[in-house]
Amino acid sequence: MSRRARGDRRLGDRGLRDRRLRGRPLFRVALILAFALVAGYLGRPEGQRGGTIRSSFRTTPNGVAALARGIDRLGRRAEARITPLVDADPVRGTLVLLAPRLPPSPREIRALLDRVRDGGTLLYVPVYVPRRNRTDPTPLMDSLGVFYRLLTAREQALDRHLQEPRWADHPLTGGLAPPDAVAHGFRITGHDRDDEAGDSTAVRTAAPLLTVRDDDGEEWMAAAELELGDGRVVVLAEAGPLSNRRAADHSLAVLAVRAALAYTSPADTVFFDEYHQGIRGHRTPAEALAQFFLGTAHGRALLHLVALCFVVLVCAGLRFGAPTPAVAPPDRERRSPLEHVSALGDLYRKAGAAGTAALLLLARLARATRNPAPRDTAEADTLLRRLDAEEGRDTPLARARAALHADPPNLAALASGIDEHLSRRLDS
Repeated sequence: MSRRARGDRRLGDRGLRDRRLRGRPLFRVALILAFALVAGYLGRPEGQRGGTIRSSFRTTPNGVAALARGIDRLGRRAEARITPLVDADPVRGTLVLLAPRLPPSPREIRALLDRVRDGGTLLYVPVYVPRRNRTDPTPLMDSLGVFYRLLTAREQALDRHLQEPRWADHPLTGGLAPPDAVAHGFRITGHDRDDEAGDSTAVRTAAPLLTVRDDDGEEWMAAAELELGDGRVVVLAEAGPLSNRRAADHSLAVLAVRAALAYTSPADTVFFDEYHQGIRGHRTPAEALAQFFLGTAHGRALLHLVALCFVVLVCAGLRFGAPTPAVAPPDRERRSPLEHVSALGDLYRKAGAAGTAALLLLARLARATRNPAPRDTAEADTLLRRLDAEEGRDTPLARARAALHADPPNLAALASGIDEHLSRRLDS
C-alpha cells in the first residue's frame, strides 16, 4: 500500500471516529453544557447592568473597590459593612454611603446621625431623584437639608456639565489640582435658622469645598462639609468620579480619600455601607450561580433554553418498543440467515458500530480456517488476503475485502462473500 493510500485511510478512519463521536448522546450533553457556560460568561453581570451598584466588592468599572483599597493602602483600614445600622453592629468609625439603592430607615438615620454628633464622620453621596419640576430629597437628605439642582432635558440630552468649577479655601482642598467638571450641584438649607434657634442636633455650618455655576450664573455646591455636633458629614454631588473607571484621574476622588484619611483616626476603620447597596452577606459561588439563573432575566432565559435542549435530546434518544423488522414474515417463521444478518447489520449501523459487526462476522471465517480472530481492520484485511489464494478480483473474499473497506462496512456483502467462500471450500 502506498504512503498516500495509507494517509487517505487514516483520514477516513479519523472521519469515521468523529462521526461516531458526534452521534453519541454524551457528546451532545457536553456540547449543551459548554454552550451554557459560554453564554453565562458572556451574560455575566457587570457594573452597568441591572442598575449601578457603588460597592467596594465590585472591581467592575462602576464599582468602588479601587477607592476602598486606596484608603486601606494609605493607612486607614477599610472594610465592608453588610449589616443594617440598627439591631446589629453599632455604628462606628467613618461610614461611606455612596448613592444607596435602599434608603436607610428613620431608625437607621437616627442612629447614624447620633454617631456623627458623637464625633463620627459620614462620607455621603445622595441619590438624585428627579421629578417633573423639582427633585425629591430622601429622608437622610431631608435631615441634612440637602437638595439637588434639577437637570434640564437639554442638559441631559447634551450631557452638559456645570461651569466654573472652583475649589473653596479649606484644609481638604489645599494643593489639589484644578477641579474636574461635574453635572450635578446641590445646596444646603435650614442650617442658619436651626443654628439661631439653638438646636444642637441640627447642622450648624455648611462649608463649601467645590462650587460650580449654572447657565444663569447661580452658584451651587458640588462638595461640602457639614458640621453636625462633634462630627461632620462630607457631601459629594456625584458617585461616578469615585468609581473604578474614573477614580484614578478625577479630583473629586482625591478629595474623598483626603476626607477619609483626615477624619478617621489610625486606630479606627472606614466602613463602606454595602447593606444599603442591596448586599446582605457574602455569597458562595453556588449561591451566586443560583441567583444568576433564577434571579435575573438573562439567567432565566438561558436556563429555559438549556432545559429545552435537554428535553429535545432525551426525546431524540428514546426507544419506543422492541426493535422489529419493518415487515414481519406472514407465517412468523424464523428468518433466513441472510435476513438475520441484514437486520443485525441495520442495528449495528444505527448504533454506529458497523466496524465491530464486521469483525464479528470475520471471526466465524477465522474459526473455520483455524486462524486467530482479527482484532482490528488491518488484521481482518491480512486474513482475507492470506485466505484468498485465487487469482483475479471477482472472488468471494475479494468482494468481502471491498465490503470491509466500504464506509461504513457493507455487512450483507461481507457475510455473502464469507458464506460463498466457505461453501466452495466444503465442496472442494
